[in-house]
Amino acid sequence: MKLAIQICSEHEWKSIKSILKVDRGQLRKQPYGDYFNHRVGRHPSLVYHSGATKTRAAAACQFAIDSWHPDAVINLGTCGGVSEKVSRLDIIIAQKTRQYDVNQIFGEPTIRFMKDLWTALDLSWVDLSKVSRKIRIGTIASADQDLNHKQRMKLQREKVITADWESASIAKVCELNRMKCLILRGVTDIPKKHGGLKQDDDYKKNAPIIMQDLLSILSQITFC
Repeated sequence: MKLAIQICSEHEWKSIKSILKVDRGQLRKQPYGDYFNHRVGRHPSLVYHSGATKTRAAAACQFAIDSWHPDAVINLGTCGGVSEKVSRLDIIIAQKTRQYDVNQIFGEPTIRFMKDLWTALDLSWVDLSKVSRKIRIGTIASADQDLNHKQRMKLQREKVITADWESASIAKVCELNRMKCLILRGVTDIPKKHGGLKQDDDYKKNAPIIMQDLLSILSQITFC
């Protein structure tokens, strides 16, 4: 199985390159950033950088599908904690994604419109039986903005586990292309009512730890 592994934010990308000891000579160019060859067990893969935001993430994902014809797209990255049951450094697999920054002002949202904000992911091809640590499976919400305390409280009522910037767009592109998709994210920070600077510090400190954990977990997953 050929894998396309998408990394979004600059901080996540720098962490991945450092962990895998990727030097400049290994990097190649694509329209949204660099990429390099890698292997996940017996599976050849391309690890590529998209940049942050839903637009860049969606465009880079479509480019990867059209240009490299992978059998699956895997997104590794960070997220903010929403559910009271998650803690920093927890690992999440998206079973569903949702865009939560869409604001329709005129008219009533149609069922089709609301449905397109959600994506369900088929995980039947992902075998986690050999993964040594606990992984939570649930809904990841995405928006082009950092998660704050007020949004966290609202998303909790919708049974969202974590939130990020890009997962929903990657999942939707893969759904429209009928492409297998695995979104694997780790919690770096959890919004508090008065904790903006602390939240940013937690993200910067925990992102490299999360990316290391995600690579380790990925090597333990069996793909069917």
